[in-house]
Amino acid sequence: MGIFAVVQADDMVKLDAPLTLEPIYYETPKPALHWTFPFLMGLTQNIIVWQYNLQIQKEEWAKISLESMKSNMKNGFEWDDNHFGINFFGHPYQGSYYFTSARSFGYSFYPSVLYTAVGSFVWECCLETEAPSTNDLMLTTMGGAIYGEILYRLSERLFAKPNRRLLDEPSAFVLHPMSYSQRKFVGVRQHNPGYHPLDFSIGLGGGSRLGGNYNYDRELYENPNIDSWRGGLAAADLSLVYGKPNRTMKEPFEYFTIDALYHYGKNGGPLFRMHTIGKLKNMTFNSEGSWVDVGTYTHFDTYYGSFVEMNAISLGLGLDFNLQGQFLRFRTTNFPSFVVIGATDFNYDEIFADKYGDDTKRNYQYSYGFNYKANMEIEWLGRGIFKSNSRAYLFRSIPSSVPHYYTNGIDLILNNSAIMEIYLPRKLKIGNRFDSYLKVATYDNKDFSLMSRMINSLAFYLAYSL
Repeated sequence: MGIFAVVQADDMVKLDAPLTLEPIYYETPKPALHWTFPFLMGLTQNIIVWQYNLQIQKEEWAKISLESMKSNMKNGFEWDDNHFGINFFGHPYQGSYYFTSARSFGYSFYPSVLYTAVGSFVWECCLETEAPSTNDLMLTTMGGAIYGEILYRLSERLFAKPNRRLLDEPSAFVLHPMSYSQRKFVGVRQHNPGYHPLDFSIGLGGGSRLGGNYNYDRELYENPNIDSWRGGLAAADLSLVYGKPNRTMKEPFEYFTIDALYHYGKNGGPLFRMHTIGKLKNMTFNSEGSWVDVGTYTHFDTYYGSFVEMNAISLGLGLDFNLQGQFLRFRTTNFPSFVVIGATDFNYDEIFADKYGDDTKRNYQYSYGFNYKANMEIEWLGRGIFKSNSRAYLFRSIPSSVPHYYTNGIDLILNNSAIMEIYLPRKLKIGNRFDSYLKVATYDNKDFSLMSRMINSLAFYLAYSL
């Protein structure tokens, strides 16, 4: 499902609705609480997690002391070797709790980012004996702000819906327990996002992976079986568009999108991919359903599976152009961005397992780089839509973060999705999609020559718009 799915639902606002739409509140927002409240809440969260790891998990690194705190402050930060999932899923989610504490107490986006950084810094320096981690501080702060703002807005939206349903309140708790709990205790505070339109659809289907290509430059290494990815697959996808793309925003993330896809293949196992795009600031020009919008954006992108592990947090610009006709609609978006921190897996750990394989060390590179996304839609209004979504990531290893196999590298990851959908009655649509993935990597170490991986897949699906 594409990032910009067109979905109709009873409680959604169409793109051609008046641009003066304001958030809907059912309670008058109260002033923000004193600045000490989010700080103390973040400290409380840290103490609870620390005590859980000390008393329940019996973790050695949780046996802190004044000496360990002094040592951490004296020796400074370094790059850690934690598992990819811990660093790029766990820490951002932990950061979302610091962030939503500040947001729920009435603070806007950027002050809440600062509180997230403070909460992460206190944890890194004081509540574990291991050396403070540079990547943890960055990922907890930036990832926590992105995840936190999205989950906070989605949770609060359920309270502000014009027609609330039975499962809305428990769903608000599931989306973010911290946001829900603080709302119950302190009520609605200023900067509460209220209600914004939402397009949401989910799809299920199946198809086939059409094989792949796994090559090295040198004949010294035996190429893996290129058919190891060939075979049937099951697929599930999710598309969410929050807010209106052609509305001048008052606060960050009044418009964001999530595009997620999960494949499980008979051969090759799972592949999870998620692109998250949040608009920070914009200028928009509207004319009879057409628009040009220029803005600044942040991105949180993840690829996770045996084919590729990759994560990128990016900041950059975006151009959104939509041309509306009587029967057709054309839209294109372009997002050039700088990757502030990224990572992708090392490609030789299986071949050099005896020399470089180590389950206690990380098998991925910390990187910076460049990210470019280009999306295009052609919609036959009321009938169907064609979408092409392309993404490119160019990574360069951060020199100070050299891993245990002592090499830096350059990684190029490309992904394209071509999608055709036909609209059906009752909020249903059928579609097919062709996905291509390509990874090329080269390393400074002479032991590791140029390599490339490529897979393609074709899937058919049925989607429902909620």
